[in-house]
Amino acid sequence: GFPNGRRVTDNVVAVELRAIAGATYPLVASYTPDGAAALLTDGTSNDVAPLLQFPYIGHPHQGYEHTHD
Repeated sequence: GFPNGRRVTDNVVAVELRAIAGATYPLVASYTPDGAAALLTDGTSNDVAPLLQFPYIGHPHQGYEHTHD
């Protein structure tokens, strides 16, 4: 876990936003985080499942073949 490393499936955007925002919470006495603060997916979820064995990272997207829907 953060800050000593991360798992391949960790959402690094959410982890960093929580770390940065968590440092500012004590500065505002009247601030109470709402439910949206707990739901930080931001469309950054991985659409390719990780592999079950090393190197664990899913196959990359094709970089040259792309069609517009």
